[in-house]
Amino acid sequence: MAKYKVSICFEEGVIVYVDAESTDEAEQKATALAEEHAGSSYPEEYNHNCVHRDYFTQDATKIGE
Repeated sequence: MAKYKVSICFEEGVIVYVDAESTDEAEQKATALAEEHAGSSYPEEYNHNCVHRDYFTQDATKIGE
């Protein structure tokens, strides 16, 4: 059986709850969370709720037998 490398691409919408002093700070904290945790489980302290996820595959490349 051959081995393939395949890209999995996804778009995800997640709601998180953060403590912040302003809208800008809340968005900065959410961006930092996304940069570290996007596509995985968020820490429970953010009471996350996945509300949207689309995915597709592309670029299947044969890399070996």
